[in-house]
This record gives sequence, structure tokens and C-alpha cells, in this order.
Amino acid sequence: MDISIVIRCAEDYRVFRCIESIDENADIIVSTSANPEFEKELMKRGIKYCLSPRKNLSKTSNIGFKHAVYDKVIITDSDTIFKSGCIQKMFVALDDYKMVKVRLSFQKSSKIPFSNIVAKSRDYVNSKELAFTPGLAVRKDIVCDIGGFLFNEDVPFAVDADLDYRVKKRNVPVCFLKKAVILHDAESVKHDLKAARRIGKGVAVSSLSLSEKFDTNSVKNIQKHLKAVKITDYPDILRKKGILVLFYQILWDVEFYIGLFEGKFCGAFCHE
Repeated sequence: MDISIVIRCAEDYRVFRCIESIDENADIIVSTSANPEFEKELMKRGIKYCLSPRKNLSKTSNIGFKHAVYDKVIITDSDTIFKSGCIQKMFVALDDYKMVKVRLSFQKSSKIPFSNIVAKSRDYVNSKELAFTPGLAVRKDIVCDIGGFLFNEDVPFAVDADLDYRVKKRNVPVCFLKKAVILHDAESVKHDLKAARRIGKGVAVSSLSLSEKFDTNSVKNIQKHLKAVKITDYPDILRKKGILVLFYQILWDVEFYIGLFEGKFCGAFCHE
């Protein structure tokens, strides 16, 4: 099959499980940070890989994307697995669309406290029609439509929110495949809340960058767009997911806004 699959990976051995779930003969690229032992294992198994810097998901994604052999490219993470038939559905949909998004389903685990709450919360986010990774597929020619690059390398986190904004501003149609599924490992509350703060920082950086490209929108309005779940969604979360998930979403949002403040502060006073 003429499709490339980029797996973003920070020396995570779960990547081999992800690769095992690929049920098509595809071009596979692992985009990972340098680690001699991990690289040795990749070479031993004959898996193509490229090296990318740490703590910048945009660069990790773009470097893997540049190493893709084919024009159709799927982007996922090492903590995901493909459900049977998912890749085939994405491949076919890319004939008619330059971007395809499949359903991302977070798993639950009895070994990880409250992972069911995290899963329900992420399920609500992923029910929205957003061009978020993992589980995104693109044709390479989409780059010309969205500013000449796939991910904004100035934005280390919330990278897909930045991409989603540019896709919508350029009116690029996206195919959302509800019946094609990628499974995501169960997530701990600690890890998910840490991600919330990082995403807030990323949104602070991204909103400044996007305001320069789309000066008709203020930074504040762009920030509102980049955040997937709004305060106005709270009643809907309560109705669909229950009080515990709503409480967790509020907690997640607190961490997000702390990160947003930190990102703004750094933008004004840091010179790194």
C-alpha cells in the first residue's frame, strides 16, 4: 500500500506494539529522540527511524513527515494501536480529501486510578470535529494550502490546535471517519493534567504566531478557538458524561489556564 505511517516516539518501547497493529504493507517511520539502546533495537528489527529533538512535538512530527516516502501520510503516537481496517479506510478517504481524522478512543485500566474518568473526558473532546493528532492522515500537497508547513515548529505543544486553526482558516475540507478507530493507552490523571499545562503554554505561543498570520483576529479570540472544550460546553458534559467528568474537566481547565498564563509570561519576559 502506498502510504507512510509516522510514529512519534520518545524512546517508548510501546512503539513496537503500535507497529504490530499495522495491518497493511506500509512505509513506517519512527520519529524519536536520540537513545543508543533504543536505536539499536529499532535497527535490529529493521525499522526505519529518524532523530528529532526532545520536547518539541511539532519538530518531531515534521521531521517524520519529511522522511515519509509516499504522498499519503498517517501521523500517530507510540502509545496507540490501529484497529483492524483503520489504515485501509484512511487510505481510501485520502483519495478525495487532503486531510482525514479517525476516532481516537482512550482505554481504561484497573491498574491506573481514575483512568475511566480521563477516558470519558478525552472521549468528549474527541467527539468534536477537530484536526487533532494522533490519528490524523494527510496528503503532502495540503502543505501548500495551510501556509507552507504542516506543524508550526515555534509551538512545542498544542501543535494540532495550531494546525486545526490554519486548516479551518484556509477552508480545507476534512473527512472525519467515525467507524475507523485508533486506541490510545489508558492515561493517568497526573500525566493528563501535566499535558493540560503544557497545552496551555503551547496555546499562548501559538496564538501570538497565528495573530501575525491572521491579523483580523485578536490573540484572545484565537486562544478561545484553540481550546477545544469551552465553558459553554459544561452543561453538555454534565448531561452526557456526568458530574465526575465535569469536575475533572474543570480541574483540567485550571491547569490549562495556569499553563496559558505561564506561556504569556514567558513570551513577555523570557528570551530563550
